[in-house]
Amino acid sequence: MLRALKESEYKNYLDWAYSLALDMSRSGYPTYADGLKKKSEFEEASACVFEREHEEILLFEEDGKALGWLHYFALPEDKYLDTRAFCTEDRTEQAMDELVAYLARKYQGFTMHFGFSDQNTRAVNHLIELGWPLNEESRVGVMRFEEYEPKPESTVVIPITKENFDRFAAIHAQWDGKMYWDNAHLREALDTWQLYLLERDRQDIAVIYFFCMDGMLEIFGLDYAGGKFDQEALRALLVRALNQGKAEGMETFTYFHDTDEAPTVKELGIRSLGRYVMYAKEL
Repeated sequence: MLRALKESEYKNYLDWAYSLALDMSRSGYPTYADGLKKKSEFEEASACVFEREHEEILLFEEDGKALGWLHYFALPEDKYLDTRAFCTEDRTEQAMDELVAYLARKYQGFTMHFGFSDQNTRAVNHLIELGWPLNEESRVGVMRFEEYEPKPESTVVIPITKENFDRFAAIHAQWDGKMYWDNAHLREALDTWQLYLLERDRQDIAVIYFFCMDGMLEIFGLDYAGGKFDQEALRALLVRALNQGKAEGMETFTYFHDTDEAPTVKELGIRSLGRYVMYAKEL
């Protein structure tokens, strides 16, 4: 059964929950097994729950024993549901079923998202058995900036502003209606994002979009015109992001990328965490 953790008791379960979060076979994304995040970040994310209206930590219990720590949040304006932590010691399938049923009652019509490493076979196999659509599949690359030395930039990479956003939007439009950070949301939040476009022979070839926050640089996406992979554009845009992160004193780097991008990602010294899958379904 599920029950909401109270502020007066949640600290009693923190060490246990964090130990599960360090195991990719027993937890979901965002992962704390990446060698980048600290325990203090897990603790801070958990403490913030009690100050927010559409966020909870649910304890999954059986016969009085805690078996799961399920931390979810909702964005009502977008009818969006996701997890900040999905950690289970056992009975992963039952924990997931109960969470989905709970959220379906509370947030009917919202779309729930579950992201996992493929190492969490119990969670992934259960979603497949339930017929949940696969919304995203990628490789995950991470790095500490202390390991990175800036590299020369020779290709023309253009910063995106409000004035030239339409050039970015023309390439990124392939994701409109398919992801949260579509053109509409990125345009609204342009002040907090870094967007660049690569131009070659007066043609717009590819775009990259990332953000820097609390010492972390995360590339959220790199899109190619017409969906056509371009290795030269990939490397140039990655180097632009990495050089900027280094210059701004960022500490860590994360990039969810496609399989055909993996050789270039590895060549730049970015470490692989393996395969990530995300399933989404309207409740």
